[in-house]
Amino acid sequence: MPKPGINFKYAGPLFKDPSGNLQKATDRALTDIAVMGANKVKKQLYPGHGRVTANLRNHVGGNLVKSLHAQIDAGEVRYGRNLVYAGWVEGISSLNQRSIFKGYGMFKNVKEWLARGSKEIDELFENALQEELE
Repeated sequence: MPKPGINFKYAGPLFKDPSGNLQKATDRALTDIAVMGANKVKKQLYPGHGRVTANLRNHVGGNLVKSLHAQIDAGEVRYGRNLVYAGWVEGISSLNQRSIFKGYGMFKNVKEWLARGSKEIDELFENALQEELE
């Protein structure tokens, strides 16, 4: 069963030194970006639009999974698995194919926002690098 979420990774020669300041700053920036993305997913869940009990909204989170790998999900990192119905609300479940309800695409919207890039993301990286290198 597909699971909702967004993964992003950075790789290359600049990130090979596991004890370097650059990697620490990048991890911090990725964590901040994941939290910001999770908040953008949560903002799309409001009464009448994917929010009935707020359970899914409370499970959405952004975390650093391991160095250079952050994730936005519906509870997988913090609770061990995504909520069962998260895929249906997102619109990626096989149930959506048989249903009138096609999902809200909250994670997809945030993934597209991240792919476009923004000043906010650039600022998070810039701040993390400046603080780590001071």
